[in-house]
Amino acid sequence: MLFNYRYVTHDIEKFQTWLHHLVKSVWCRNGGVYSLSLLHPDLKAVIEEIANDDSITKDHLDGPIKTIDAIFQSQLTQAQRAQMSQWYDHNNDIETLCGNDPSKSPGTYADVRAINADLETVLKAFCKCLFSDVIHLKAVSSRTAAIEHHYDAFVTENDEGKCPYCGYNDIKGLNNTKKEAYDHFLPKGTYPFNSVNFKNLALMCHECNSSYKLQKDPLRHIDPIRKAAGGTRRKAFYSFANVAPTITISMTIASSDVNKLSPSEIALTVDAAGRDEELESWMDVYGIEERYKAKLCAKNDGKYWLVQAIEECANGGTTPQKIVEKIEQNANSNPWAEINFLKFPFLQACKDSGLLR
Repeated sequence: MLFNYRYVTHDIEKFQTWLHHLVKSVWCRNGGVYSLSLLHPDLKAVIEEIANDDSITKDHLDGPIKTIDAIFQSQLTQAQRAQMSQWYDHNNDIETLCGNDPSKSPGTYADVRAINADLETVLKAFCKCLFSDVIHLKAVSSRTAAIEHHYDAFVTENDEGKCPYCGYNDIKGLNNTKKEAYDHFLPKGTYPFNSVNFKNLALMCHECNSSYKLQKDPLRHIDPIRKAAGGTRRKAFYSFANVAPTITISMTIASSDVNKLSPSEIALTVDAAGRDEELESWMDVYGIEERYKAKLCAKNDGKYWLVQAIEECANGGTTPQKIVEKIEQNANSNPWAEINFLKFPFLQACKDSGLLR
């Protein structure tokens, strides 16, 4: 990713605390009869409040929790419960997984299925429901925080207003009545236990989230033929890392006609010194090369930048070199404004190829 988000500590994180207690102290216990008293006191209070609320018809918590507990206690061995506990720990250490630490292996729903297929089914539905439904219930938000409040705090702290995964699409802020979707960086359909972990949740533009990333797994190499995750792990950029990657973009253009410029005539080079695996993951998951080339060939983006620069030179007010130097200054001071991070290497390549003269 082009820049990192700054993590926002927030009351909504209490939800993950409840889940931690549920998995580690309840489901993974060795023996004993299940009762509500085993739950975190706040989660117990939520379940009791929901039970007394006639407006809520779906059993989001109590039934699934009991069902999963019964499987843990009657169908899993002590060793299997210990494995589930370890997968919980690993799947919630998002930064370490992004660093591909060999001492921590994530557990997937496929791994859960290998232990117990019924458990996979009910656990997957439960974890998905936690984010899609449960977190929005008044009984929950009154004890943690409304997700809308987290959104406002997030965009206040992260006020760049641009999506860090592509660099150019807007992220809706406080002045918008609509909001962006939270993306589960490690897909909630692949990894259990982290669907309400806000270190695995970040705002992402609709194009990155819904057109390109979808359910792709940044931690796995992507098969170039099937466009699906392969079998080997790799590093990925962590959305909240303290040190942002230094990504450089350069290109060459083999075209003599700006109006006929096509993606096949642009050779794009993207580098991140010492971060090759993370770079590969980012470019694969978000379709970076395809999208950047498409934008450079678009009439109102790259082609407009070039036509505008050519007209400035034709009017006698400047030279190609001065235009490129000016855009370079803009890219250094405000890389995300007006897509300067991409505009500069593009106009540099246009000058070098003779398109801008």
